[in-house]
Amino acid sequence: MLRVWERGFAWVWVVGMRTFMGAGFGSNGATAPLLLAEDNVQKRLGQGEMRLIQSKIPEQTDTAQKLWIYQIRYTPEGDWEPTYCFTEVEFLPQDYEMMNFWTSQNRCSFFTYSIVMAKMVMEDGKLVGTVTMKDVEAKKRMGSEVVDTRTCKSEQDRLQVLREWFGIRLTEEEQRGIRGTVTELKG
Repeated sequence: MLRVWERGFAWVWVVGMRTFMGAGFGSNGATAPLLLAEDNVQKRLGQGEMRLIQSKIPEQTDTAQKLWIYQIRYTPEGDWEPTYCFTEVEFLPQDYEMMNFWTSQNRCSFFTYSIVMAKMVMEDGKLVGTVTMKDVEAKKRMGSEVVDTRTCKSEQDRLQVLREWFGIRLTEEEQRGIRGTVTELKG
């Protein structure tokens, strides 16, 4: 299911052209400004590609309305995978406050019960890899190749991955704050 308004994005004008910039979508998000034009294929990490198309999604009730759908594929020969969709509706600060409240508080939002992280690996100003974590699974990808994975069996394992792979060091107080939460690893 593609979800509208679950991701952040911005329209950015680059040399008089309207472009799309994704935010908060981790390693599958847009890695550079993407021209807001249908089926304009651009390079991503490694051999990957990204594009926008305009179409409908099955959940829509207004069949006359088309949504922008952001798609990726990992190789030029691969199938396009829809990742999320959006409209061209302008949001005001109070709209973002309400969407942020729902995302951070509603039990249906995976942000309330899951750990999700992404770090982009840059060399000489170019994106060359990603480091991601989803709950207990961590993955390093350089170009199109997965070069390392780790499964965290305890909170100490996860703290080690945060330090070594993400450069994040939690204080003792922050570590205590994890205890008793739904995301704490008990192993």
